[in-house]
Amino acid sequence: MKYTTPSTYASKASLLFALGVISLIPTVNAQEAAVEPEEIVITGMRASLEKAIAVKQENTHVMEALSMDDINATPAITVAEALVRLPGVNGARDRGNESQAAIRGLGPRMVLGTVNGREVASPEPGRAIRYEQYPSEVVSGVEVYKTQSADLVEGGIAGTINLKTISPLSYNGPEVVVRGGLQQNESGKDIPDYNPLGNRYSASFVHKFNDEFAIAAGFSKQKQKNAYASLQGWGFSDGALDLTGTGVVGTTPWGVAGEVKKLEQNRDGLYTSLEWKPSDDLDIQYDILYTKFAMDEQQNQTWAQDIGTNPWDPDWGINDNNKDGIADNRLTNVVLKGNRAVAGTINGWEGTIRHVIAGYSQENTGLTQGLKFNYTGIENWTIDADISNSRARRKNYWNAIYLDQYAETFSYDLRGTPSITAPADSPLQTPEHASYSWINNVNEGSNLEDDLTSGKFDFKRDLDVGDFKSVSFGVRSAKREKEVIWTDYVMPRTDASDQNTAVSFPTDFLSSYTLGAFDTIPFLNASSYAATAKLIYGGDHRELAQVNVGRYWKVDEKNNAAYIKFDFAGDLFGLNYDANAGVRYVKIETQSYEYNDGLANNINDGRSIDEDYSKALPSASLNLDLADGHKLRIGAARAISRPPLDELRAGAYISSINAGAGGSAGNPLLKPFTADQLDVSYEWYFAPESLAAISAYYKDIDSYIGNATVGTFQNSNGVDFDIYGPVNGKGGFVRGFEATFQTPFTFLPVEGFGVYSNYAFAESNIHEFAPAANPLPMAGLARDSATLDLWYSKNGVDARLGWKYHSAYTSAFSWDSSELTTTKSELSLGFSLAYDINEHWNVRFQAYNLTNEPLRLYQNNEAVNLKRYDDYGRSYLIDFTWKL
Repeated sequence: MKYTTPSTYASKASLLFALGVISLIPTVNAQEAAVEPEEIVITGMRASLEKAIAVKQENTHVMEALSMDDINATPAITVAEALVRLPGVNGARDRGNESQAAIRGLGPRMVLGTVNGREVASPEPGRAIRYEQYPSEVVSGVEVYKTQSADLVEGGIAGTINLKTISPLSYNGPEVVVRGGLQQNESGKDIPDYNPLGNRYSASFVHKFNDEFAIAAGFSKQKQKNAYASLQGWGFSDGALDLTGTGVVGTTPWGVAGEVKKLEQNRDGLYTSLEWKPSDDLDIQYDILYTKFAMDEQQNQTWAQDIGTNPWDPDWGINDNNKDGIADNRLTNVVLKGNRAVAGTINGWEGTIRHVIAGYSQENTGLTQGLKFNYTGIENWTIDADISNSRARRKNYWNAIYLDQYAETFSYDLRGTPSITAPADSPLQTPEHASYSWINNVNEGSNLEDDLTSGKFDFKRDLDVGDFKSVSFGVRSAKREKEVIWTDYVMPRTDASDQNTAVSFPTDFLSSYTLGAFDTIPFLNASSYAATAKLIYGGDHRELAQVNVGRYWKVDEKNNAAYIKFDFAGDLFGLNYDANAGVRYVKIETQSYEYNDGLANNINDGRSIDEDYSKALPSASLNLDLADGHKLRIGAARAISRPPLDELRAGAYISSINAGAGGSAGNPLLKPFTADQLDVSYEWYFAPESLAAISAYYKDIDSYIGNATVGTFQNSNGVDFDIYGPVNGKGGFVRGFEATFQTPFTFLPVEGFGVYSNYAFAESNIHEFAPAANPLPMAGLARDSATLDLWYSKNGVDARLGWKYHSAYTSAFSWDSSELTTTKSELSLGFSLAYDINEHWNVRFQAYNLTNEPLRLYQNNEAVNLKRYDDYGRSYLIDFTWKL
């Protein structure tokens, strides 16, 4: 399916935004008619919206802001759910939570994540941050910078997302905040022996000992139980056959898999900030943020496999041994879309049902700390120093046991709500009673370590020479080391040396179940993977793990930068203005290492490939105050995004089986994404808490990184397969606009109601480099996205009903950027309601994904080629907050 931009702008996104704007005229008229308004102290959601507007209005960049109150007022499990409600920001859902962020049509590889202005290490293979690892309670605010300036850390062509923690001396909120509550995800309620109830609690403490010293500390702990069902397609084979013997010629998927993830996620956050101001000239602040994200998944999977049309290999798939173009064992009930058999019945021997009892564990930790000095003791000078360290760790392992049933009839359907089914009297309906003689297992995982240390020194000299107000300059030096060690192993049977000997399972050890998410063959179930492994293999023998040399990688990066920036302010054509112009110069050096096995054979001795490049990044901006709350911003800059670290890896990894194989490689010689960009923004702050804004942008990307065929290899059957890897290639443009409208409904006879809405449009002529014959649109590019929030905030009540929409876009996940899929358009609905019982107590209720929007991904740029269908269900939270 070719990607085309529809000729009409009447999309769901634009309709959502239009609903938000319909109140503009009566609201504006009401404001114009008002005289000498009464002074009102606003609190709650309205106060948070006003704070965010103030940050945006006073900033010199085109940017968006979220305050802590706004994050907590949004139906948000983590910071990510709040982020995606901002103009032009989209996310990718993973295990039910928003995860990575795309900005203005550009995916996570081109978004820079910082904490308190510092680049941070990531437990993901690349540079991208998965924002669901940050509980919303440990963040005081979020800034999304969409334009560049010389003093910003380079790396975000799309933009920079800066998470902020509390600055104790400037904090004016309650001294103690304690929150606790319960959380439930309804998709897990029908899973046997699974409790979908989670919990969430946090506490924070801010104390000013005097005007010179203050401390802030807090923690958050959350257990989320969001089990869900998924159905996945394995892609279609290439060889077409007459599938029915009646001229129905097409290809079938290699396999279709059902899966249930009995999931428990634990998020812990801890932050501390100390601020000391020993004199009016010196401010010293130390802050530390620790996050831990632990995941345990017990998985039941059902693989309907070995069904690809495979005429060139008689040992695997649906075959044509006599070469007459007709499948040997004919299918029935076939439904073709093009030449793809999107539904059909597999009769007898041609397919295998593989039951998988698996366990997946993952633990991420992140630690970011920094010491910052601000000194103004020299007349007209400001000196800032910031020394920081960031560390990320990840351990993950997948362990699976395979049990196969043969020679049974089953059906699959990839359309709409997909399914895998079998006849009512089939042994597949009672897999717990089957005899399992062929047993296998697979075990693989990795350890990731990412360390980043940086030092930054900034100097500003106030001049006040006419319109020339100041000059700023500074340097930054950073060193980063990221290493990933993959290991794997296979366990031997303990009860028999012959794999064909059936396992003797105790009575009631196995069971089966189905769920209402979609029709499926029953899932084979055991109490846990660990219990099954102990029965068959005598335990989980992690001591057998060996390093997978082909998947090992390590990258060291040195980043040195210097900048100079000139600031201007004054009167231009009778209008107040401020402006800046500057240039940032960066020099990057990388070393990509192979594995060092410590043997004196010169094969895997830790050799490296070195690369370096340097860039001059000029930038300039102009902000004009047009009067009566109108502001015009213009910005121009050259920007880069450094290649993801995992794409800089040395070596190649090949996975081969009898009939199929795949390979992936890194590219240590990659050059960065580079773009020249222009931004124009018009903002009208027409009343308190009110904003109408439209911004347009154009980015000319002259170097884009995508995955393409970089080599081939031949498997044991003499069949050639491709190796994919990242390469620099042709760029192009990205352009679009964003519109924002928010205001209280002052024209209504009842006070307290209002709206927050935005709409974003993006388009590009850049495509990924795969599939070669029909390449996907650039990763992250959603043509339309919109948010519409209707809110009420008065008399201690804060309520919000929020819609979020995005059109289809290409996804490149941070854990494997070569795995390109298309995320289908989504329209989700959330609701939050909070009530101040008194000045100390508050109760809050939130509901997320009320429309039960499934996640549907398809692959190979074909809408009929299902990749995933995840049914996450609705989630609910209720908690109580005590403030002092």
